[in-house]
Amino acid sequence: MKKIFFSLFATIAILSANAQTDSLQQYIGKFKFPDGSPVTEITMTVENGLLMAGSAMGNTEFKPTGTADVFEVVAYSGTATFRRTEGKITGVQIVVGDVNIEGTKTEGLSATSFYSEWVVFRKPH
Repeated sequence: MKKIFFSLFATIAILSANAQTDSLQQYIGKFKFPDGSPVTEITMTVENGLLMAGSAMGNTEFKPTGTADVFEVVAYSGTATFRRTEGKITGVQIVVGDVNIEGTKTEGLSATSFYSEWVVFRKPH
């Protein structure tokens, strides 16, 4: 009985962790900020189940607050609010102290389009 309970508990824990990581995937990508902003670009990734932001100023965790699309910017004691258009993440507003900046998500190349462009670039002309 203990083995069954432990197996069930372990399965639920793994599924829960995977679901949380999957839900964070919607936030990954690059976000560009206007010229003159303290940060011109951040890259959002998921590392070990945590949403992480990386920039020239360093890395920090974006910790969920319990409010949809709103995260605590842990290292800088601020907030990040992601913007959506038609259900898709399109931007982010970051407020840290008196700094309030808004960035737009830039679409990166998919693996397929990257390979296609790489092949075209490598072809001898």
